[in-house]
Amino acid sequence: MAPFAFQAAMAARELGVLAALAKPASAAHVGRLTGLPATSVAVLLEACLAIELVAEVQPDAWALTTVGTVWLRDPQVAIDAEFAQAVCWQGLADLAPSLRAATPVGLRRFGPWETIYAGLAHLPAEVRRAWFAYDHGHSDSAFAEAIAVVRRDPPATLLDVGGNTGRFALALLRAESAVQVTILDHPGQVREARANLTAAGFAGRATATGLDLLDHAVPFPAAQQAVWMSQFLDCFAPADVISLLKRARAALTTTGSVWVLEICPDRQREPAAAASLRLASLYFTALANGVSRFYRGTDLIACAEAAGLHLSEAHDGLGSAHTLFRFQAQKS
Repeated sequence: MAPFAFQAAMAARELGVLAALAKPASAAHVGRLTGLPATSVAVLLEACLAIELVAEVQPDAWALTTVGTVWLRDPQVAIDAEFAQAVCWQGLADLAPSLRAATPVGLRRFGPWETIYAGLAHLPAEVRRAWFAYDHGHSDSAFAEAIAVVRRDPPATLLDVGGNTGRFALALLRAESAVQVTILDHPGQVREARANLTAAGFAGRATATGLDLLDHAVPFPAAQQAVWMSQFLDCFAPADVISLLKRARAALTTTGSVWVLEICPDRQREPAAAASLRLASLYFTALANGVSRFYRGTDLIACAEAAGLHLSEAHDGLGSAHTLFRFQAQKS
């Protein structure tokens, strides 16, 4: 009954039922505050009682639980829920055919693209807003701590592979005055990245190039002291992850590093976080590309070793859920 629970929780927040219970209230009072019919209030309160968003503290005296308060007020919970509703809900109905074909069959709900990344610039406005809020909401939470780690050995040049609209590049450029940044991504994201970098006054210290990142015959720009990949490798199948890391290794100077910032289920402190990530991986199957997931840290380390890299350090617990891996070229 989890789908029923989720939709009840979304409706209770959207329709103001949870907000109406800031103080304990009767069903009739909730109806007056929300304008909902009495039958609607009754069925929704019963559903929220079943999933412990509300409690009936006395007969017909309803109040928020701690869980209900978090669901109502926590901004990260709201972002994750809107992502599930606006981006994933319809497409997850196509999970079984997506698994059979290893292609994102659910993406047909939005457009004819082979991956969601090719269609990001063309998604409906509310879907695109929810997608970027989810993506940025998690990655942005880790940037300050990750940049502090990178600045212990500050690179003069950094290649931001899959740099999206430039949010990490902007954060790094503001923190580190000497670094030169190159962003690589799909043309649609690159256009936004260029505009954002120019608007922030960093056009002289940053460039953005559009390309098909899965064309492994195209090398990355060389002589990089650092290659950065943030919430990027989870967008690709394991064989592509290895090829991307090989191209990153080839782009390094002899002392350079590949920095990978990822959300890994096996490196979470809380079991609920690990469970959430394992389930969220189904988004990649049904909608994003059909073949990737939130990888275990052990999987990423194995891919890096297959690409000729070794792990030199790792930092867990950054931001909401992230691990920052530092890889360097293996000695021949």
